[in-house]
Amino acid sequence: MKRNFKYIIYSGLVFGTLLSACSKDFLDQPPYTSVDATTALATDADILTALNGTYAGMRNTNLYGRSLPLLGDLQADNVFISTRNSGRFTGHNLNNFVVNNADVLGIWENAYRVILRANNIINAKPTITSQANVNQYQGEAYAIRALMYFELVKTFSRPYTENPAGLGVPLVLDFNIEGKPARATVEETYAQILADLDKAYELMTLKPTTARLNKYAARGLAAKVNLFKGTPASNQLAYDQAVEVITSSNTSLLTRTNYATYWSSSIAQTAAASNETLFEVVSDQIDNAGFDELAYFYGQQGYGDALANPLLYAAYADTDIRKSLIQVTARTRAENPAYVVRKYPDLVNYGTKKVLRLSDVYLIAAEAAYNLGRTAEATTYLQTLVAQRDPAATVNETGPALFERIITERRKELAFEGDRFHTLNRLKRDITDRGGSVKNIPYTDFRRVAPIPLSELDRNPITQNPGWQ
Repeated sequence: MKRNFKYIIYSGLVFGTLLSACSKDFLDQPPYTSVDATTALATDADILTALNGTYAGMRNTNLYGRSLPLLGDLQADNVFISTRNSGRFTGHNLNNFVVNNADVLGIWENAYRVILRANNIINAKPTITSQANVNQYQGEAYAIRALMYFELVKTFSRPYTENPAGLGVPLVLDFNIEGKPARATVEETYAQILADLDKAYELMTLKPTTARLNKYAARGLAAKVNLFKGTPASNQLAYDQAVEVITSSNTSLLTRTNYATYWSSSIAQTAAASNETLFEVVSDQIDNAGFDELAYFYGQQGYGDALANPLLYAAYADTDIRKSLIQVTARTRAENPAYVVRKYPDLVNYGTKKVLRLSDVYLIAAEAAYNLGRTAEATTYLQTLVAQRDPAATVNETGPALFERIITERRKELAFEGDRFHTLNRLKRDITDRGGSVKNIPYTDFRRVAPIPLSELDRNPITQNPGWQ
């Protein structure tokens, strides 16, 4: 990919330049935009500053600030756009978005910007004060790079379960201003993701807040990546990695009694002993995307454009605590009844976007166990999760019905968190009974894969996805 930037800009460098403005040497200083990574990332503290900037990039509206978690439900069967709306995401709602769609472009560009920042940290060779700190920071950068490539390959490629030799995404691991990398295969992309996560797991020993990655978050993400591969060997890895996270991460499963409080919290937890969260992207009153935040898009005091599918609401039993996060009300001059999503209630601090939760890991363990023929373990992990959501629910299914129950519980548990569309893609299933006017989208529809942005093709003539030429 050619759209890379060679230089890292630190606010601290700008501030330092201003402080020295009265010095005779000021005119001899290089512009702050010309400080390259090898110079800027000279110490442990520099690496940490760069890492904080990398995490900040993930807060972008087109990444976890809004687009990734929203489109993962809007393109599937969980969410639709109200008839009274602000004009945002209507193309995706109608499944007729175009090749130069701005939201798709934003995902591509901002994911690669985050990757560039992570690459600078990974490739830095600082003067080391604390080897443990540098290992941790570089391990986090490996995990961030893996996460961004996972989001890219899910968005811009057909699933691994369809064709591992199909077109993946360009792999950029270091800076080359003249580079025009071709698209790697899906298999090569997944291999890079998993190699990065293994390296992250090896390097990280510290457990900062849940707003930063740690080794068990990397392990949980690896379990999810392996589940998406869907081979017998990867299912075994997914199961083993998920069980390791469940038993060793010191993360407690979200319970029914603290469910509402968990979703109303706007701050990160201490990862050394967290409740449910393995990794989340945090916004606050200072660092946020404002009116472009996910909470503002769902909240009725904001745009309120995105509504839950009534069929999803009906899938929850009345005794299921998860049903409480959908409010049945009415929208003036629009839907009546309207099923309002309340999973993101904070329109002041904008709160957190959960990227990986322990409940997801339980679902990974259950599905991988089923795929391996270990139905007793599959039932146990699913029942453990379901019991914390609905005390009246039991898991009695066997055979294919058990698998369908696992997928249904995945839909209900991770609704409005961006998982559903990618799950239906990896399972190669048609999307049916959507909300809004477009009810069904077959798996064969070329729009199930986003187009490579035209601006990228202008710079680097890689192969466009079928149907978008």
